[in-house]
Amino acid sequence: MGFPLMRGYDRINLSAELDPVAALRDKDLGDRMRAYPRIITGGTPDFGFAIQTGSTWKIGVAGRGDPRSTRISLASHLRTKARGHDAEPELQRALVAAAARLDPEEGEQLTKDEWEIGDHRYRVIRVEKFVLIGDRVMEPPRPTDTDPPSFDAALLRDHPIDPLAPAGQWETQMRLNLAGWIPPFYRPVPQAAVTQAEHAVRTHPGVTLLPPTFEVVQFDGESFRSITGADGPRKAKANLAFHFTEYLPRMREFADDPATAAELAEWNRAAEQVTASPGPDFEVLGHKYGIVRFSRMLRLGRDGPESQRPCDQDICGYPGPS
Repeated sequence: MGFPLMRGYDRINLSAELDPVAALRDKDLGDRMRAYPRIITGGTPDFGFAIQTGSTWKIGVAGRGDPRSTRISLASHLRTKARGHDAEPELQRALVAAAARLDPEEGEQLTKDEWEIGDHRYRVIRVEKFVLIGDRVMEPPRPTDTDPPSFDAALLRDHPIDPLAPAGQWETQMRLNLAGWIPPFYRPVPQAAVTQAEHAVRTHPGVTLLPPTFEVVQFDGESFRSITGADGPRKAKANLAFHFTEYLPRMREFADDPATAAELAEWNRAAEQVTASPGPDFEVLGHKYGIVRFSRMLRLGRDGPESQRPCDQDICGYPGPS
């Protein structure tokens, strides 16, 4: 069956009458855009899959590290749908057959990123991450940032992809800023990757913002490295404490070099300091850690959200689409 094109993919519905929560979030965004005026890349993209029903798009799942694992998640979704009581036999067979190709018991996965099954279209999508930065400081969590209320919300399950949803003045400005933004490549990449990034700006000129994720980074002079992360600032802080009390001891055991009693006591004290601190910055064991807000965006084109680019295979080392 045919599926309609995405209405308003290249438009922004600027509204002066947002609900109070949305208005507060938009004010927060404006404050941060002034304090952290530059945009830097958040690293390699995330992936997920989206579902189209009629003219409506929504996210099925997000936050996957590569298209291969996304296809496995899509296979799980299709199998669950096939077991539904309202699935017709013919639809069940089609769903199960697609799932078997995406997550086979034997053999290679079919690297196909779009499926039309019944009255639904499924597509692997590419989610770009970016960080606001100002005066060499990366953006921390905003006052209005909260942890997702459920596991489904953390995965953005059923999150609508609606470019015409009302937007405040600062969200509008941010989306305009991102429309032509091409993340810089900080290491050598094939020229095709640059060409495809430039091509995506033309084919998918629309931008919608997604809920952020949060990384705990360890700073070392001018450099930093990611330690852990989460979909909410409170969980990210808890994961940093877990890093000291659970992760480090387990890694030492795995290396057949168990931590000493003194080291364990030191790590426990570090975790207690993290837990007691309001954050988002922590100074423990002679190092500085901080919770950084990683914003996320989805590019939109006439036919819907952007899928995997051919160059992603070369940059991230996973199979491209067939």
